[in-house]
Amino acid sequence: MPLLSQVTDVRTLQEFDDEAATVRAALDDVEYRLRGSEELDRVRSAFDALEAELKDVRRSQRKLDGDVSVLNSRIQPEEKRLYDGSVRNPKELGNIQHEVELLKEQRAKLEDQLLEVMSRLESVEASHAGARDELARLEAKRAAEVGDLQLEAKRLGEALARADARREAQKLKISPQALHVYEDIRRRRGGMAVAHIQGGMCAGCRVSIPEAVRRRAFQPDQLAQCPNCERILYVG
Repeated sequence: MPLLSQVTDVRTLQEFDDEAATVRAALDDVEYRLRGSEELDRVRSAFDALEAELKDVRRSQRKLDGDVSVLNSRIQPEEKRLYDGSVRNPKELGNIQHEVELLKEQRAKLEDQLLEVMSRLESVEASHAGARDELARLEAKRAAEVGDLQLEAKRLGEALARADARREAQKLKISPQALHVYEDIRRRRGGMAVAHIQGGMCAGCRVSIPEAVRRRAFQPDQLAQCPNCERILYVG
């Protein structure tokens, strides 16, 4: 088989490899996007944090409400005793009055705390509602996106199979020696094993090609390789 034909066939193999690499990169990107959505994960994490905060604030509210109710249940009967005439001893009345005042002071402090908690609760509930709506929107968007990505992954997978089949068929047209050289260079040079001679330079590494090597690239009985990067050279 003439070497000139081998160079042409190697160039064609390089084109098929480039096509397969492009499709494979696109498929890798689709599969990566199918594994999850950073935006959705971020919003879901924020929503979970607000959910936990909301539960905490509501728990604080219930506790304070309960504490205030306990104090009210203690204040009311003492005030009743203070004013209903059932206690006539001045000293005992003074003690009751003092106890009621202490209980009311405790209640006032708790009510101040409760007002702060209620204000915080209102703010957290608003943030929680907004995060819930945003999460629902993104989850619906993600569901539609996943469907599209699955279809694209299937299409790209089929395209990659076709590209790989063309590559395998093309390899059969190339001599084992030339194929070995091509595969070795391709592995070492980031997938690019073939380079055009442009303006007396190798298009792969942009190094000038000696005249003897350039002339060899026109010969049908040998492969010409760049002295610098070793890529297979072609002209025309």
